[in-house]
Amino acid sequence: MNSIMFYLGAIIVGLALGLQSPMNSALGRIALPKNSAVLNNLVGLIILVVISFADGSIKQFASLFKAPTYLLFGGALGSIIVLGSIILIPKLGAATFASIIVSAQMIAAILIDNFGLFGVEKTPINWFKAIGVVLLIIGVRLIKA
Repeated sequence: MNSIMFYLGAIIVGLALGLQSPMNSALGRIALPKNSAVLNNLVGLIILVVISFADGSIKQFASLFKAPTYLLFGGALGSIIVLGSIILIPKLGAATFASIIVSAQMIAAILIDNFGLFGVEKTPINWFKAIGVVLLIIGVRLIKA
């Protein structure tokens, strides 16, 4: 697969994230936010289990239990993300919410790269990255205006 496909994949994931949060928020107005988050995660679980059975990768599921315990916290973070979007989008608006989380994600990603966390190759913070984060934060303010 060439690098263009990776970029397109990232764009598709970004669009899905941009749609998912407002859709979850709309669901949260129909039912309690926690129940909406449970349904969201349940639907995702069912889809991933079906795909895993279909492609045979479910056979390797047990290998996940060999992973360090702290890596399992990713599932808890996913729940926080879903529930947070359900609660916060009606208060902030979809665009402001998205701009804030993208800025926060970039700060986290730069720190992860800088320290080589979770097996990521170390890539030091430089002025370009720092300026990029500052511009993202300025963008949050512009989008909120």
